[in-house]
Amino acid sequence: MGAMIDLIASTLLGGALLLIVLNANDIAVEAQSIHSGDVLVQEMLVSTVRLIEGEFRNMGFGVPDEMTTVLHADTSHISFLCDLGRDGGFIDTVSYYIGPTSELLRTQNELDRYLYRKINTEEPLKVGVVTIFDLRYSARSGEELPTPVPSDRKSEIYVVEVTVEVQNPYAISKREAEINPGERTAHFSSALWQQTRLASQNSRR
Repeated sequence: MGAMIDLIASTLLGGALLLIVLNANDIAVEAQSIHSGDVLVQEMLVSTVRLIEGEFRNMGFGVPDEMTTVLHADTSHISFLCDLGRDGGFIDTVSYYIGPTSELLRTQNELDRYLYRKINTEEPLKVGVVTIFDLRYSARSGEELPTPVPSDRKSEIYVVEVTVEVQNPYAISKREAEINPGERTAHFSSALWQQTRLASQNSRR
């Protein structure tokens, strides 16, 4: 009888230890996945915002004083003039805007969108995948301009505030017990970049 009790106790203890090991392994895998996701989104964000920051700071470069630099200014779409060749020649029209989420239905992240960059009449280029691309505009007085910015106020744009968020396209699913009503079903790593004083002195006309 004593041997049977010892056997049952050993089995229970062994089973408990096995569950602990398996749970610890799941936690380690989840932590590694989240860390990898964090690294991925940081790299994606850096490559995207470097282009945005550099080009937005140069908007209006080489544009004659009598021309309005910003042609279109909305919350997720901006078009402006800039001499990309820096040779005093042809003035280019540069546009940034986001596409619909329906273009990226193949990814697990339902918020993913392409960020497009278009030069003149060329085919737009996909320069990144973002979940947020938000633009706000302020006048020299600090007044936030309405969006889309009316035609007669585009010359007042003094500061462009840019917010970009990138999330990893794939993520580890949450355990059922972790999911509250209305919450997403996976752990998505994200990285947010916000520049509140991003404007070229050339655009202030």
